[in-house]
Amino acid sequence: MIEYRSFLNTDSPWLVDIWRQQPSFRGQISSINRSLLDHQVFGKPYFDSRGLIIAVMREGQSVFPIGFVHAGFDARSDLSDLDFETGIVSVIKVIPGLWQEEVADQLFARALQYLRQAGSKRVHCGSHFPHAPFYMGLYGGSQIPGLLAEDTVAIDAALRAGFEVDDKIIVMERGLMGFRTIVDREQMALRRRYQINAVADPMETSWWESCTLGMAERDRFSVYDKANQNVCGSVQFWDMQPLASSYGVMARGMHDLNVPEEMRRGGIATFLVGESLRHLMQQGVGLVEAQTLESDQPAIGVFRKLGFEEVGRGLLMSKTLT
Repeated sequence: MIEYRSFLNTDSPWLVDIWRQQPSFRGQISSINRSLLDHQVFGKPYFDSRGLIIAVMREGQSVFPIGFVHAGFDARSDLSDLDFETGIVSVIKVIPGLWQEEVADQLFARALQYLRQAGSKRVHCGSHFPHAPFYMGLYGGSQIPGLLAEDTVAIDAALRAGFEVDDKIIVMERGLMGFRTIVDREQMALRRRYQINAVADPMETSWWESCTLGMAERDRFSVYDKANQNVCGSVQFWDMQPLASSYGVMARGMHDLNVPEEMRRGGIATFLVGESLRHLMQQGVGLVEAQTLESDQPAIGVFRKLGFEEVGRGLLMSKTLT
């Protein structure tokens, strides 16, 4: 008999056991343990055990775990608190077996019921930074690209639950060994006009950033106009631990690349990212990962110009609750 219930503090070893039995693929940590779950999940100030639902199989006197789903909430637009009207199903993990599909569907139904009762009107399946309350460093890479394409159990269950694909995420990476910035007429002109300012471990800009990335090592690079010191763009990188420990090199994840609309299409983004990569290489970083919407062709163009290559994909999915 299969039973479903909310998480108890004594369930941590069971979650580890379920996770470790998942298929191995890039972007999902396999060597998970209770300490990592404590840090990346249970230790968040907004963690609610009612949103973490576990499925257990009971056979006579034996009880063992077979799956879990974790639902939470997005942040408000100013990143100051939770937005209960927007729910997020962060992960769903089910041990392979004949009942895998049934269990996944039941877990999804209970997660949506929890979110509906909390007031959610729209639900996202999988997260996408900064809309990622949990599992940064455990799933996804530099950001959480919704559901990774290899996560077929979760994707299929989401589709059966009525979720639709909103967009796709392209995961790209660039090895930094021997990296050189682009040298052409446009970039040379930009170097004469602009300068890069690097800040190690910058202060968090919001409560949400403190909750999601506050404990990670981070670097922020900004590009300034030398004439008036106006900021013309910025980008941040974080140490993708513990996931990056399996890459074999020091790795950083790019996030929050921001260039004002009026400054785009002039090479500023290429200059900013290129100079940032050069600085990171000099610090000993050997690999940088970036993610972007498949529909954001300008960003993809910048990354490809700098030598990034596609290594994975993710799906952004959502559903309106009725």
